Amino acid sequence: MQGCLEEAVKVLRKAGIVTPRLDAEVLLCHVLHVDRTQLLMRGHSLLTDRELRSFRQWVARRKLNEPVAYIVGEKEFWSLSFYVNRHVLIPRPETEILVEEVLRILPGIEHRPARIFEIGIGSGAISVALAASQENMQMVATDISSEAIAVARLNAAKAGVAERIQFFVGSLFADLPGVFDVIVSNPPYISDEEFLSLPDDVRKFEPSEALLGGSEGISLHREIINGGSQYLEAGGYLIMEIGAGQRRRLEGLLLQSGSYANISCRQDYAGFDRVILARRI
Repeated sequence: MQGCLEEAVKVLRKAGIVTPRLDAEVLLCHVLHVDRTQLLMRGHSLLTDRELRSFRQWVARRKLNEPVAYIVGEKEFWSLSFYVNRHVLIPRPETEILVEEVLRILPGIEHRPARIFEIGIGSGAISVALAASQENMQMVATDISSEAIAVARLNAAKAGVAERIQFFVGSLFADLPGVFDVIVSNPPYISDEEFLSLPDDVRKFEPSEALLGGSEGISLHREIINGGSQYLEAGGYLIMEIGAGQRRRLEGLLLQSGSYANISCRQDYAGFDRVILARRI
């Protein structure tokens, strides 16, 4: 087995993969259904023909820059395992900041159960993480992609929270049932220019409609700011993930709308502006 692993590392390194050993080990762990500690303990055991064939097929896919998460069909987020495919973005660790901020403000919401609306649920990472962390809430989530909604439903069922989330296929605020205490979203925030410089494993494989946010990267943020005030209770919160260099423009749009106050920004653990918050007047 060790020889097969080293062969895979060489193939991936030659293909320009940035983390060849890590990727090869993760792929082999999933083929063998073991964790990395168990993999090390089995270093000198032999692979079956079927295991070797599967491993080499997966390495060949990774060599072409297909993300590991799509190959194995899984990505961890908020200590939960999420099924992912090419209809949804792969959840990123920095998006956990969004979940943290929603959970932080929930104790200050008088209405119970708190009503939370997510725009663009994708894999379900945010809504499922919230529902798994706090039982006393009602989640409504939408996405323009019926395929993404199907993935989110599956992940909600896996986490045992499907009964606490309502799913709708639709754009932004179409046919929303009522008003909410929190609107949360990780909208597309990559500008058209930035998209061209993204790594191949993102640009060529992840759904572009979940990445592209227009010429400045804030087209969807602008629509959410303008429409969100109609669907937030007075004192309710709008919480959105943002991209690099977008903070000032979005703070300006929130102020110009005349509907929000208490505007603030939370940085991620790498020190980048990551989440913008505002309270409905």
